[in-house]
Amino acid sequence: MTASASRAQLETSRPRRAGALFRLGLPTLMLWFDLSVAAPAPAHVEVVEVAPAVVAMTAVASEAEDVDEEVQSLRERLTEREDENRLDDPISIPLRGRPLIIGGEYEVGFDFIDELVLGEPEEHHDRLLLEQELEAELFYTLGQRLSWFAQLRLGSAHDLHRNTPESVANGYIERGEMWLYSERIGGSGFSVEAGRLDFEDDRLWWWDEDLDALRVAYEYDEVEVTLAAARELAPRSSDAHYIEPDDHQVLRYILEASWDWHEQHALELFALHQRDHSGAGHLGQTVRSERADESDADLTWLGARASGAWQSSDHGVFGYWLDFARVRGDETVIDFEEESPTHSVVADIRRQRVRGQAWDVGATWVLPLRAEPRVSLGYAWGSGDRDPDDALDRSFHQTGLHGNEVAFGGVERFDHYGGLLDPELSNLSIVTFVVGTSLFQSSSLDLVYNRYRLESLAESLRDARIELELNGSHRALGEAFDLIFAIEEGRRLQFLLTASAFRPGRAFAYGRGDWIWGGYVAARVAF
Repeated sequence: MTASASRAQLETSRPRRAGALFRLGLPTLMLWFDLSVAAPAPAHVEVVEVAPAVVAMTAVASEAEDVDEEVQSLRERLTEREDENRLDDPISIPLRGRPLIIGGEYEVGFDFIDELVLGEPEEHHDRLLLEQELEAELFYTLGQRLSWFAQLRLGSAHDLHRNTPESVANGYIERGEMWLYSERIGGSGFSVEAGRLDFEDDRLWWWDEDLDALRVAYEYDEVEVTLAAARELAPRSSDAHYIEPDDHQVLRYILEASWDWHEQHALELFALHQRDHSGAGHLGQTVRSERADESDADLTWLGARASGAWQSSDHGVFGYWLDFARVRGDETVIDFEEESPTHSVVADIRRQRVRGQAWDVGATWVLPLRAEPRVSLGYAWGSGDRDPDDALDRSFHQTGLHGNEVAFGGVERFDHYGGLLDPELSNLSIVTFVVGTSLFQSSSLDLVYNRYRLESLAESLRDARIELELNGSHRALGEAFDLIFAIEEGRRLQFLLTASAFRPGRAFAYGRGDWIWGGYVAARVAF
């Protein structure tokens, strides 16, 4: 548990906590509630003699209850995730005097995109994807000295439109988190965990991924430092009998440090050093298309974050964030040409230095009104490369582990840079404006606006959810709207509905000004 976990994080509010103030990590504002419901002292106390056997039985029951509370507390602290939903009273099986906790979640969703390729008139195809996933997990602990956790997912994805190119129709088994964890070893501030670990920063701007890794953490007062070494040891799912090309033989060293320098305010440092030992191959080499690795990079990222919140009974809650990162290193870029429907051939290999930087800054204001209306404004910028033909790439590269998902005070995370485009923050400037409100006890409605502009002229983006064909002569990429409606009134059943629209700008040779649409609807049931 990081030292920064208790501070206010407007952009990453925890679901299922009633009211924005709880979601902002400000439980002390509810002190009045504790005082108002405090029971008066009894006027009369009756002394009753209790038999020794009853006392012994009561002591045993109390001890078992204490064990259950300890296990539940550890489970919540060690396995709490923004995208996971766990019950307060899960299935529990006694095992050697301690409970083995069994839980899980089933999710079904429909994902719709109006157009998969933008900028080419002959490539107009839409997609309606049915996705299902059943997740099961086990948790067992001997206390602080050792805990064990394992997840397994059964999933499927099927295109419901038969004319969708490269249609998806598959089922898979995926390994989730699987680890051993020991904290405060020998009474010190050191903790160690090994296995398949979850890497997740507060805003998912740096990483949001499960990796095979060893991680050591040290915590002292309001400071925590973690250092991890990660390398994928096996395929993550059964639908691919190989490690993904982006992760194959890639060794990563990950450093995080956080300091809660003041109540509800924190500073964080991030570092990632990546060495890719997979090799670039040689000209004319033939590989299977799904295993084509377009980049072999040795890169180092360094960055920092400042975040926090102020609260006032008259003016509401004001939160802020500021992220900065720079990347340095060397990259070998490999271009492939299609040789057959299943194989590609190495057509070109070029080497370049990488020197990029990026930042993301913004603020959220929650008004002191009954419905907790909120307004957020953000600006993100990632450097671009003005001369793609030289041996120096000045465009920013995100870590490849990033998620770029935030909540802005709502109960559900969503894609910060737009649900349809969802681009990597590279060669882009993005203005974000959000208005939202709380609904019922733990639900929310948010409307998000994003405006995109290229930093340097380009014919494509480094990475985006949909494929783009740009004209290379304009920088106005377009604008987008997202509507997010999330219902999380109970821990067992949750519902999510998003509707998205994107209007291409002058950077597109075709389709400029024509809106494209998308949406996602999902239901989750925890057990």
